[in-house]
Amino acid sequence: MNERPKVTCNETRTIRSDFVFNRDLNDKDTYYGGNIMAHFDSAGGGASFKFLKNASFTATVDVMTFVSPVHKTEEIYVESYVSGAGKSSVEAFTKMIATDLKTNQSRVVAYAFLTYVLENRNNKDFVMPELVPESEEEIAICQDYQKRRQLNLEKRKDNKAIEAAISTKPIWKKH
Repeated sequence: MNERPKVTCNETRTIRSDFVFNRDLNDKDTYYGGNIMAHFDSAGGGASFKFLKNASFTATVDVMTFVSPVHKTEEIYVESYVSGAGKSSVEAFTKMIATDLKTNQSRVVAYAFLTYVLENRNNKDFVMPELVPESEEEIAICQDYQKRRQLNLEKRKDNKAIEAAISTKPIWKKH
């Protein structure tokens, strides 16, 4: 039997940064939320790969919370790390921080929990690593993973009924 490797949250950490340009703004002159979501999925996927050392795919965006808008005079910083692991899936905590380039003031813009599933779940040699949180933030975020996972499993059952009810026929075609 393979020994279960230990991986710290920090070893999974993925960081991205960018400046906000006019092309990134919506009609309210704030950073388009879809861009934030794209940054989060990319950073979370990177954290997942660093943890699993295997390909995974995005299964769900479990929680996506927008805290404050981003403006043109700001730099964004995205940070993601694995915050929990199941048998074949991992949860990544991702946050975006904005810094006003004129005042150097920073604040939380958004945060999310995303779930990634191991692409090859039939690999008998794969051993899910043990996650080790170290910083105060990592410990606080990781300690509620099992609670979030349980809620997500319950939601998944509810989603099956919704998925069964979703029509694939366009509204303009008669049923």
